[in-house]
Amino acid sequence: MRVDVGDIELYVHERGDGSPIVALHGGPGLDGSVWFPALDALAEDGFRILAVDHRGNGRSDAGDPALWTVARMADDVEALIQGLGLEDPVLIGWSFGSFVAQSHMARHGTSAAYVLMGTVAEPAALHGVYDRLAAFQPEHLRAQVTESWERESSVQTPEESKQLLADQMPFHVADPEGPLVRWLVENDRVVYRPDVLRHFATGGEYGLVDHREALRSFSRPVLVLSGAHDRTTPPESAQELVDALPTAEHLVIEGAAHMIPYEQPEAFLTALRSFLARI
Repeated sequence: MRVDVGDIELYVHERGDGSPIVALHGGPGLDGSVWFPALDALAEDGFRILAVDHRGNGRSDAGDPALWTVARMADDVEALIQGLGLEDPVLIGWSFGSFVAQSHMARHGTSAAYVLMGTVAEPAALHGVYDRLAAFQPEHLRAQVTESWERESSVQTPEESKQLLADQMPFHVADPEGPLVRWLVENDRVVYRPDVLRHFATGGEYGLVDHREALRSFSRPVLVLSGAHDRTTPPESAQELVDALPTAEHLVIEGAAHMIPYEQPEAFLTALRSFLARI
């Protein structure tokens, strides 16, 4: 469905009925399809899953590129919540989507609870990715994944974006040569938007702002999920964010890197179900 948030319409992938979960995808330049089939089980549990394509991403309108900011995307989420009349939604953000969720926490804080997956506390943690690329194993994949990162700020077409992510995928999983890499590439259904990836990739901070001071008195429940082997958003930085949030808990999932829902699906769903049952 499409939802009017003022100046544009957002595309929303919807599954199930019941208590709402608003899911924010990573990237940028990806779309809400990345959440499925990972969240299908929660739809079957009786939740309404609303996976949003951020402005300029997926099937959503582009609008004015000057408004392609994490803060404006957080405001879009609030407009969507209010526009659909969602009661006590849970907001879950993955990677770049977790930066939008953090901004929503700081700017609005109206969701009943928040889940931040594959997140970090501040931009310096993202700048360290090149150090981790330099040490990436197996060595024969190192040039491939490093070059994919370098192409983010110059990628031109959806086809190039798709290939970029395929080349980068070994870096995002705990087992770079395991069968999951091929499965993720073959089951990719994303509508790629290279213009918004270029916009955010320049500078390497992807719009992230350090919100820790603003969130030190935050009172809503927060669950932070990290992969123990995450090379993109290291769990050590996620813990620094958790330390600043009085109501946050941090679960580090073994056997996973940045693709937790597909690397360790049972642990992912168990964590979410337990958290949802407590709020």
